[in-house]
Amino acid sequence: MRRLSPLLLLSTLALAQVGLLDGPRPSTEVRGTLQGNAREGYRVVVEFLVESGANPVQGSMNQSLWWNGRLYLCVSGCDHFTLSGYAPNTPYNQAVFNLYDSQNRLRGRASVSTVYDFLGRPSYHQVQYAVWPLQGAKTWMPSPDNPVPLEAGGWLSVRPPGGSARERYRYPGMESYRPPSVQGSILSGISPADRDVVKKSILSSMADLRSFYARQPRGSTLWFFVPEVSVWTQTLAQEFRARNGGRERFVVPEGTARSYCSLYRNDSRFHVMPRESLAKEQSFAVIYPPSGDTQKGAVMAGRYLVDRPDWQETDYLSFTTPLSPTQEGLPEARALVWGYISQANLKARVEFKEWTLSSWANLSFTLDQEASWDGVFSRDAGRGEESFYLDGFPDGSSPYTVRDTAGRDRGTAQVVANKELVGYELDQNAGASFDTGVWANEINGLRFGVWVKGKYEYFTAYDCSWTKRVELTNIYACKYKDDQGRYRGSGAIGAWWRYRHVTGTVYPLVPQYEVKGYSVYVSLKGWQETWYYASDNDRPVEPGGYVTAEGKRYRVPGLEGYLLPTGKDLEVAEGDPYVSYITRSISPQGNPLAGTGREEAKVWFKPLRDWCAERGL
Repeated sequence: MRRLSPLLLLSTLALAQVGLLDGPRPSTEVRGTLQGNAREGYRVVVEFLVESGANPVQGSMNQSLWWNGRLYLCVSGCDHFTLSGYAPNTPYNQAVFNLYDSQNRLRGRASVSTVYDFLGRPSYHQVQYAVWPLQGAKTWMPSPDNPVPLEAGGWLSVRPPGGSARERYRYPGMESYRPPSVQGSILSGISPADRDVVKKSILSSMADLRSFYARQPRGSTLWFFVPEVSVWTQTLAQEFRARNGGRERFVVPEGTARSYCSLYRNDSRFHVMPRESLAKEQSFAVIYPPSGDTQKGAVMAGRYLVDRPDWQETDYLSFTTPLSPTQEGLPEARALVWGYISQANLKARVEFKEWTLSSWANLSFTLDQEASWDGVFSRDAGRGEESFYLDGFPDGSSPYTVRDTAGRDRGTAQVVANKELVGYELDQNAGASFDTGVWANEINGLRFGVWVKGKYEYFTAYDCSWTKRVELTNIYACKYKDDQGRYRGSGAIGAWWRYRHVTGTVYPLVPQYEVKGYSVYVSLKGWQETWYYASDNDRPVEPGGYVTAEGKRYRVPGLEGYLLPTGKDLEVAEGDPYVSYITRSISPQGNPLAGTGREEAKVWFKPLRDWCAERGL
């Protein structure tokens, strides 16, 4: 497989245009287009469906808890408007309802929030509404605030065209979104005037971290100001030594230092800051360049200087995996996925599974069926149980054509009936007439032989009776039976002296069988699995691990967090003047907190050994 060259993803990500949700207007009347990426933050270009020359009528009012959910408003004429789904005496928190006029037309939306008194008891409802007039042609118009930053949870606040009050909406599918910034860190205080010269970025993988370390001046010193030196903090330090060749220093608050005296008293890397505690969110680290070096340093900030963020160790990926369909009915698919997570350039080479019928019978098997069998059977022919039937069974002749439920020719079946002899019946349609002579004395009990349907058989006359005399011959009417005593026919015997003239008709026996079951020998055309590449390969892996090929949308297992903010990031900054000011203030001879605005800025931190000795610890 070819290895892609690492390229930075410089283009802005633009996602599909969708209707916005959970706002004062229906999603069919306000839409947004997502722009940006997870590392730098998302923005939304918002448009409103408005009537030319007519803006929505917006307002607010207070209603009692027992209010019936109807508003009397004058918009394109005065009318009663009903909040669909509203229930009286029910507490609400920014609940959004559709507004319908008296003719049951959707005219807008209303938001209801319950206001509580100082004892926490529901007091009244606060209702905000937006209603559109019934006039003019509708057109999509952009908000004057565009593009609007996407807030935590996928929310955004935006003004409609011609409106002054902001409206709040949620972008669908971004409910778990968190903006890529470490709230409360020292980097959140960078002034707007400095942001054009301070390069502020996010570290969200081990590859990001190592690249960041490698960019810093060789032989720098990394100072950690953390509430505790966790295993992860030490891992960050080890990575710094490996990538930069520098060294690390740890500065902890006094509350932590007490327990560290017995562990790290003689470790020169440990120092104590003059405060009792430090919140993890206020953790920061400074990379100080070697003495006399003119290169700039850098700052890191956030709780993930202490807490392990579970970053992926390997930034480059190359693996083949089954894809998970996002809806019913999609064909089975798999993909070769490769690229760099940190560079947001993952690609997927998608293949679809296709089932084709074999051109020849590739499955053979035997079925033992009961006598009541109707010719239908089930079998796994390669893609799960299927139902088949024998065309024309049981009235046809073997071999039968085997068909599936779609009527396709799927093979043949030889059917052998397992029979049991239960008796014989005379074949009245196949009698054998005869005329023979026998020398004998008797009439009853006279035995003679006759050819019957190709077989020579012996018969005996019985139940004979005289009927008449013709000249010298007596004529007797007789019945004939075979040697097993079964009636086989009848005729006449003429008796003259010892000569017997025997005539009549005897009938062949047809054996009668009962079917006890069937032995079925089936030759079946089974399914064959084939794979073919998508016609629009190679496909980019989208945020959240999605990939779309030939219009079919799948998800790559294990990449659910790809390009989506996890909240487990380290915020870093490089550049003038802010970073240089902080990094230059950190030195073995200076005060590392000078100029930071912190209350401990006037006090120098101490080596852990000295601090513990002063307190007899």
